[in-house]
Amino acid sequence: MYRDDDAARAEQARVLIDEIARLEHQQVTRCAADQRLDAARAELSSLQPRAPAAPTRHGALAHLVVFAATAGIGYLGYSLLG
Repeated sequence: MYRDDDAARAEQARVLIDEIARLEHQQVTRCAADQRLDAARAELSSLQPRAPAAPTRHGALAHLVVFAATAGIGYLGYSLLG
């Protein structure tokens, strides 16, 4: 009975070693594929023309100043014409 347990453990260890080897091989393959993907993305990015810089967004304060100036000019125009 002791020998059977040793044989079963040895077989289980062999199966686990084979599975670990297969999984590690998959991991290495996946890592290589990820590196190729990153390299392809970088190369594609270098081939594409650069987009022009996005226009700057003006803040709420700039809009408020423009609105106030427009309202002031409108008020002066009505005051002078009226």
